[in-house]
Amino acid sequence: MSARHFELPAHPNLEYYRKQAKHLHRAYAAGDAAAAARVAEVLGGRAGERFLLSDAQFVLAQEHGFRTWAEFRAHVEGRSTTEERPVSRLMGIRPGAYVSMADRLLAELRRNDPGALRRLRAYVPRHAIATSAATVELRDARLIIARESGFPTWRELVAFTEKSRRDLDERQEERRRLHREAGALLAGDTDRLAGLTAEQADTLLEMLAGPETIPGVRLEKELGVPRAAVEVLIGRATGLDAPLIRAVRCDRVEYVRLLLAAGADPGARIWGSTPLENAVLSGGTELVDLLAGHGIVPRALWTYAACGRLDLVQSCFDADGGLRPGAASARPDLADAAGGGFLTRLPPTDDPEEIVGEAFVHACQHGRIEVVRWFLDRGVDPDVAPYLGRTGLHWAIPPGNVEVIRLLLERGADPSIRDDVFRIDADGWLHMSHAAHPHDPVTRQIHDLIEARSR
Repeated sequence: MSARHFELPAHPNLEYYRKQAKHLHRAYAAGDAAAAARVAEVLGGRAGERFLLSDAQFVLAQEHGFRTWAEFRAHVEGRSTTEERPVSRLMGIRPGAYVSMADRLLAELRRNDPGALRRLRAYVPRHAIATSAATVELRDARLIIARESGFPTWRELVAFTEKSRRDLDERQEERRRLHREAGALLAGDTDRLAGLTAEQADTLLEMLAGPETIPGVRLEKELGVPRAAVEVLIGRATGLDAPLIRAVRCDRVEYVRLLLAAGADPGARIWGSTPLENAVLSGGTELVDLLAGHGIVPRALWTYAACGRLDLVQSCFDADGGLRPGAASARPDLADAAGGGFLTRLPPTDDPEEIVGEAFVHACQHGRIEVVRWFLDRGVDPDVAPYLGRTGLHWAIPPGNVEVIRLLLERGADPSIRDDVFRIDADGWLHMSHAAHPHDPVTRQIHDLIEARSR
């Protein structure tokens, strides 16, 4: 089940926002402090002279990034009726973290940083054609952070963040209460587990999906507990899709296999992304192969490339080499798969080179050498970097895809390029991702390949 914002309906329409404006108008007239703060942020002292319903509508429009209510209304009316509102990507993060992010972004905007300006144009409609950030305010920076985190406004981001913290505290308390039941799960005590409520079964299944959420137990790719005990919980649970996503994010391969066999939906979009998208973006190649066997969802160029399906990759291009319309029906969203809403890329564009670049680096990430070679033969730059300067070489190093790394270097990939986040080159990525096993043969082999290319 998707973790939707607790206030908004699934498909907010114009009538919903009209009611919100009326509510704000009434609350302000009644002296509500929160309403007064919202109004003052947009209108300043002018609201003290008068505050009409039209002013309340203007405040709502501004909070959503539009210049006027008329523009906001046109946007709402022009949306598809099937368009889903953003889903939560928050996992108990404190509001102060987003406040700091917005403050840093405002400083970047004031410096006219190109990446910050691109984010401004993408997420604040009234600045859609801005060439300078001279008139940008803190509320604009906050709106950008909210939109990147999956929320229409800053106010809703803060409200959900606070609720998310409360929910996390409640879940942690529930897990403490279930300590004995976790012991029953580990011991395979099916009789005791059969007496649990559906809610308790749901919580234990979620705990099992994490690598260390059962007290004192480290769970890796193997199931790690008696299968019969898990099957009892599955039979009592209300749903399997949320544990599936969490298990994918934590690389719990055998648990994912069991959940799929029990009926978990491999195409479910939970917390903004499908299981396959999570597997691709988090680097779980074994899980990518497992999930792809149940169906590639979504069907797009980048998922085909990550799955190593060269035939489907080729089908995304027409006879003249151009991208077919459906090739970019879905785009990678690293923030959704990361589960935290932090910036992992600039807003995507419709540039075909960027779309191809996304597919290319994920083919590198998952060691799909035939797909990588096909793209290179078509003229793709081996140093293409669609995500904040992170090249295919950077993506191929953490999983140790030696043959892809060799091919990239042979085709001219530059190991001295530094990404925009960690500011490290290929050798830096090797040291960071292989620090626990610096003398492993694969680590040494990658090091020698990079060193030879750097001479």
